Amino acid sequence: MIRAASVGLGWWGKTLANSIQNSEKINVVMATTKTLNNIEDYCKEINAEIATSYDEVVKSDKVDAVILATPHSKHVEQIVQAVNNGKHVFCEKPITLTAADAKIAFDEAKKNNKILAVGFNRRFHPNFMKIIEMVKSNTLGKIVHIEGTINAPGLWMYKPESWRSSSAETPAGGMTGMGIHVIDQMISANGNISSAYAQTAKVIKMGELDEVTSVLFKFANGATGYLGTSIASSVLYNFRVIAENGAIEITSRDLSVMKYTPREGDIEITEVKDVDMCKNELEAFADAVNGHADYPVTAEQGIHGAEVFEAVIKSAEKETLIKI
Repeated sequence: MIRAASVGLGWWGKTLANSIQNSEKINVVMATTKTLNNIEDYCKEINAEIATSYDEVVKSDKVDAVILATPHSKHVEQIVQAVNNGKHVFCEKPITLTAADAKIAFDEAKKNNKILAVGFNRRFHPNFMKIIEMVKSNTLGKIVHIEGTINAPGLWMYKPESWRSSSAETPAGGMTGMGIHVIDQMISANGNISSAYAQTAKVIKMGELDEVTSVLFKFANGATGYLGTSIASSVLYNFRVIAENGAIEITSRDLSVMKYTPREGDIEITEVKDVDMCKNELEAFADAVNGHADYPVTAEQGIHGAEVFEAVIKSAEKETLIKI
């Protein structure tokens, strides 16, 4: 059993901790956050010890790994401190706000022989895993285009005093908290991305965050891509791969419904419900720590994803195509 410390117990930190309460592979045994008195009751519920600081967490012999759900700008420093103190790290996306920092993080983990896992939970839904299986088996043939949309009402969910409401922590609006998931799925399905052209907009004009971001991509293998993300709408998610032998798409916000439309033949619809993607990714992290399997998001993919993320932000700022 991997003994984990949860660092940052906001709504998403608690979501991660809750997902593994009954896991036989990993549990939260310690926790710390910015305001300690806000987590006393919750830590009693999950039977976790409260640490007074991050330094106490990484130096504790009661902890094997840390789960970071903290402000993005703090990730690289926290990762380096953890792996240099003998702790494995599961870090929520984006791993860092720059590709240079992502490389530092992964290099330090490798140097210390520690697992560094990025939290891209959509990789761990059976429907998406089926898409990857079809890509690898060449069932779909050559991919010509990939596109995805991912929205949520963050404009109304984020409290003004929250770090998530800061444009420094959440550049390009929905890209930081959501769009980066689709970037990772694109990389997983079709390899490296070679260029990005992005634009952002503020239509409602509430707060300092960009409300909508749209991006055109070009892949290294010649395929194209499109990503749209907004924090000013209802929850919406879809992901589709368009290839020479047909198109396959996930059409529901919980990823439960997948539709395959072959170039010839009948449409196939698959439904897989009640999947806990957070539990799946954290147990995959535990398997990697125990040496049972590699974590699906490789260091190379994690660093490249950070490169693409950074390129999107630069492209939106400069209103120009950015080569990656």
